[in-house]
Amino acid sequence: MTGKLFISILLAITFFMQSDSIAMAVTPPDFPSCQSPEGDVKVSYSSGTHGIVGNNQTYTGSDTVYTLSDNRLSQCFCSEGGDGIQTNWWKVNSLTESEVQILKNQGWFFVPNGSLWGLDETSYMAKNSTYACRSENGSVGGTSDSSAGGSVLGLASTGTIQAIIAFLSLGILLITSGLYIKRSNS
Repeated sequence: MTGKLFISILLAITFFMQSDSIAMAVTPPDFPSCQSPEGDVKVSYSSGTHGIVGNNQTYTGSDTVYTLSDNRLSQCFCSEGGDGIQTNWWKVNSLTESEVQILKNQGWFFVPNGSLWGLDETSYMAKNSTYACRSENGSVGGTSDSSAGGSVLGLASTGTIQAIIAFLSLGILLITSGLYIKRSNS
């Protein structure tokens, strides 16, 4: 009987280990605000018509892209009216489909080929936020209503019904096994 119990515990653990990943938290890197940009200027246009990822409109104004690291860039667009759009670009050639979906649920856009946006020919995640880029005297600065700070960006996908059932089954099996072993030793 002890052999059967051991095999059933082993099978339950194997089943549990084969189930989908339970906690799929993805933590994007930090990006500085366009109000105080950092990094090296990759490209800068003082005026012109520009596109913003995830938006079919065209915008007129200035646009500067900063290289922050090997896998992070910040695009700072400032419209002629002083409304700014910051796009954070994150090179993500190693994310899984489920991780990409989690980021999409948090407002990120998946860009399969960055070369269409003047970046490396690899996949990126991009996220936009707005900021005020010009004050009344025309200088750069202002306030931001970006999704940074104390806002909740989204909830992590922490499991499915299969994961809950797997945990419940494993718990019941372990409790039953413990009671059986205790009774056998008595």
